[in-house]
Amino acid sequence: MTIVEKFISDIEKTKKYARQNKPGFSGYESIKKDIQSLFERSTSCPTDLPHSLFEYWENAYIYTASDLSWEPEAANCERLAAMLALMEDSDEYFDTLSDKDWQEIGQLVNYEAEDLPVDILQSMMSVLVSKGAY
Repeated sequence: MTIVEKFISDIEKTKKYARQNKPGFSGYESIKKDIQSLFERSTSCPTDLPHSLFEYWENAYIYTASDLSWEPEAANCERLAAMLALMEDSDEYFDTLSDKDWQEIGQLVNYEAEDLPVDILQSMMSVLVSKGAY
């Protein structure tokens, strides 16, 4: 199992546990911190980039959903997993991200570029160029 697959599995476990065991479960807001922490811990990227990517994902896909009680749905989990894959030099779930996503991710990477290790930055830039982010 890859890091990205484990991440998706852990999100599903978090959602299931919260729905079964948290009294007063109120949807996404009840698990937001758990998912954010899981995302940020799952990557070896040492900067604020994971936090920035999470915020972008949340604003673009979660808070625009019609019913937060069922978020994050599988498609949105896969989008977040694709962002994790980018930071972990993998290509899993890249097809779930739109051209607009790639452009926004490119801007976020540019913002953090000076603090990123060279090998991680080179890997991400290669993908971003191939996806038309620049």
